[in-house]
Amino acid sequence: MPNLPLPPWESIHTLIFDFDGVFTNNKVWVDQAGNEWVRCDRGDGLAFDLLRTFMSRIDWPLQYFILSKEKNPVVLARANKLKIPCHQGISHKLAFVKTYLSDRFSEEINPQKGLIYLGNDLNDLAVMRFAGYSVAPSDAHPVIQQSASRILEQRGGEGFVRAFIELFLGIDQLDVDTLLEIV
Repeated sequence: MPNLPLPPWESIHTLIFDFDGVFTNNKVWVDQAGNEWVRCDRGDGLAFDLLRTFMSRIDWPLQYFILSKEKNPVVLARANKLKIPCHQGISHKLAFVKTYLSDRFSEEINPQKGLIYLGNDLNDLAVMRFAGYSVAPSDAHPVIQQSASRILEQRGGEGFVRAFIELFLGIDQLDVDTLLEIV
């Protein structure tokens, strides 16, 4: 699928982020006691600060959260650090998303049109095909790359989330004075 233009931010009501391979490079370190560590990009924190500031300035009721199949304390720890709601241990992501949208937008016929989903692997495929728009990192599974509305040049865990948020908000089109106001 070609890299489709991003929908205007005004048409979006929900951003959903997978965790592994999106916030991380899809690798895990495990010690002999079974403790796991992942590597995340610190730039994602500033990206969410920019997003929250943008939302506040224009009174935009955007919802965003992490949706992970994995139930792991490291996912929740990172979500808490970034101040992002997190739903983990969700083995049927599409069913979860459909219920979420149905509960939140019971009057809308196609609420998925206002959803952007960011994912990288096969367990994201159903939601990516369902969402109004989907985004994948450059190292996503080939099937995901074929299904995504847009593929960013960044790899998962290497500035992918930050690049998406900056692109979505049009940060590159803002003048320096406006940037200084929102940073």
